[in-house]
Parts: sequence; C-alpha cells; structure tokens
Amino acid sequence: MQQIFNMNETSKFLVNGIFAACIHFFFLITIATYTDANYGFSNFIACIFGSISSFLGNKYFVFTFFDQTAQTFVQLLKFLLLYLLLCLNAGFTLYFWADIYGFNFIFGFLVITMINTVLGFLANKFLIFNYKK
Repeated sequence: MQQIFNMNETSKFLVNGIFAACIHFFFLITIATYTDANYGFSNFIACIFGSISSFLGNKYFVFTFFDQTAQTFVQLLKFLLLYLLLCLNAGFTLYFWADIYGFNFIFGFLVITMINTVLGFLANKFLIFNYKK
C-alpha cells in the first residue's frame, strides 16, 4: 500500500495552507468590513486570492519533487477547477452558516478551511501534481 502522507510533504503543505488561509482571511475581513458584501460573497472573493497563493506554493514549494515537466498550464486549469469547487463549497457553506443561521462566521471559516484542506491535499497530490509511486 502506498503512503499517502509523509512528514516533509505534509508539513510543507500545512505551512503553505496556513499562509494561503491567512491571505484568504485577510481579504475576507477586508471585504466584509469595508464593503456591503455579505459573508458568503466576501468569502467567495477572498477564496480566489487564497487559491492563487495556494497554487504557487503547491507548485514551487510543496510538490517540487514530483513531475515538474508536467504542463503548468494544464496543472493550473485542473487546480482552478478544484479550487472553484472548494470556493463554492466555502462560500455557500459560510453563507448558510453565518448569514442564514447566524452562527459565528470565524468558527465557520475555520471548520470549512479544515475540511477543504484535507480535500485539497488529496486532490493536489493525486490529481493535479501527478503523484505516482
């Protein structure tokens, strides 16, 4: 059975993810505070900025020892499709969590981020950056 998680790769992914989540959260707070946008829409837009940071970090920091000859453009398209789905999940979930049900949006953001982190790691490793053992 192949090893899905190894310490070096997983720790790099988490560092990159924390950095991308900070960028995401910065834009979420900024948009929600200084515009009339609701939390769901603000989170969707902020997710775009976090996703760009995440792609660059995954491509050039986390998964550098995999197939770097793969077309960056193809990887970017697959990554954008994945993160569009993750952004939609984050945006709609936070919309219902905070705007409809009135729960704390920061707690909701953290829970959604943890779930999307696991999904993103597995998809990045096996579908986007072509892990083959």
